[in-house]
Amino acid sequence: MAKWKCDQCGTVHRRNPNKCRSCGNTVLSPYHGDEGGSPLDDPRVRYGLIALAVLLVVVLVVALL
Repeated sequence: MAKWKCDQCGTVHRRNPNKCRSCGNTVLSPYHGDEGGSPLDDPRVRYGLIALAVLLVVVLVVALL
């Protein structure tokens, strides 16, 4: 996913906004600094892992009853 970085303050945005949310600057550049980042950066992966952990706890509690 392409990201955008503010040329003034360095804030990284997920989408190309009209202005920076931190400083209001209107000049942003494409940013590829963390393209090879962690899979945990994807919210779908995080929520999936949370759901898996909850499911495992439920199964464990049911097994112990």
